[in-house]
Order: sequence, then structure tokens, then C-alpha cells
Amino acid sequence: MSVSVGSIADGDPFEELMTSYPQIAREDIQAALRFAAEAVNRFDVVPLPPE
Repeated sequence: MSVSVGSIADGDPFEELMTSYPQIAREDIQAALRFAAEAVNRFDVVPLPPE
């Protein structure tokens, strides 16, 4: 899951990810993104002060 979410975050298109990992379907990537979004929503995000 972290590979697919990280790849999408890096700007890789779904198609490239599915070509690199033929066992992964578009629905799998979407499920991973939904899971990641839900996981982040459970935490309070505190911005770091500028350096």
C-alpha cells in the first residue's frame, strides 16, 4: 500500500503503477488512497513553524 500511495504522491499515473505491478488493479490503488485519507483524518495536524 505505501508503494502505491507514495508513487501517486510522486506524480506517477495509475497506469504506470499498474504496469510496474501487474497484480495491482486501479480499484486497489483507489482503496489504498481511501485508506490513507481515512487514516490521516483520524489525527490532528499541527503545522510546523517556519524555519
